[in-house]
Amino acid sequence: MPTQDTTKRLGQYMTPAWAAEALVRAHLRHLDSDDFVVEPSCGIGRFLQAIPGHVPVTGIEIDPVLAQQPREITGREVICGDFRTIDLPHQPTAIVGNPPFSTSTIEQFLDRSHDLLTKDGRVAFVLPAYFFQNARRTVRYSEQWSLTQEMLPRNLFQGLQYPLVFATFTKDKKRLMVGFALYDELAYLQELPKETQDAMREGPATWGELVGEALARMGGEATLREIYNYVADRRPTANPAWREQVRKVCQQKAKRIGRGRYASQSPANTVRTGAA
Repeated sequence: MPTQDTTKRLGQYMTPAWAAEALVRAHLRHLDSDDFVVEPSCGIGRFLQAIPGHVPVTGIEIDPVLAQQPREITGREVICGDFRTIDLPHQPTAIVGNPPFSTSTIEQFLDRSHDLLTKDGRVAFVLPAYFFQNARRTVRYSEQWSLTQEMLPRNLFQGLQYPLVFATFTKDKKRLMVGFALYDELAYLQELPKETQDAMREGPATWGELVGEALARMGGEATLREIYNYVADRRPTANPAWREQVRKVCQQKAKRIGRGRYASQSPANTVRTGAA
């Protein structure tokens, strides 16, 4: 069994048997005899143990000495090799496990999993929470997967210094992101010019405030097109119907003074109290 020093050096933390069983029950209860499950970097085979006996499962372990342990403990097939390059006997429908806590290794595992899995196949990994700390990178993952995550207790592993999540990546076309608040919005904002990012960081934070600021900058009145041009690069959200939102604010909070032309209601610019 790996020592604590080896665990820290390689980013390997062995999942407690009870935790692996609970995670499989909660997230992989749909598995049946028609599935084929793979545990990459299976270590001592905690998820091999947890997968119900009627479900076909194979472990992959790069360490030939360590690979013998899960064979003896679980009676399951364990192939000695690198998951990122090894040939598998069948196409997997699910890939589950606890990969080394290295961002580059996890990404390589995900790329390989996407190549291997059947349509609607699923990856379910115990991961360090920092894997999802970057919004733009996480949104990039969502270009290939639907993502869900939930928190796990950090002290599930002795000596671990950072939070954990249990993350599911589903190979489908829905591209859902469950448990990832503000990721899409921040990734969108980061693509905008720095000046716009700075303005968004400081506010205004609502559509009403943006329209009010546009009118104020233009002397108290402006055409709808001029307001659009001002708001376009300062949008508080990535709402694709943003022009409709601007028109709604103009109609409700500004004064119409001509066809497609609006003015502030008062010198105090009451538009700035408009709806978000």
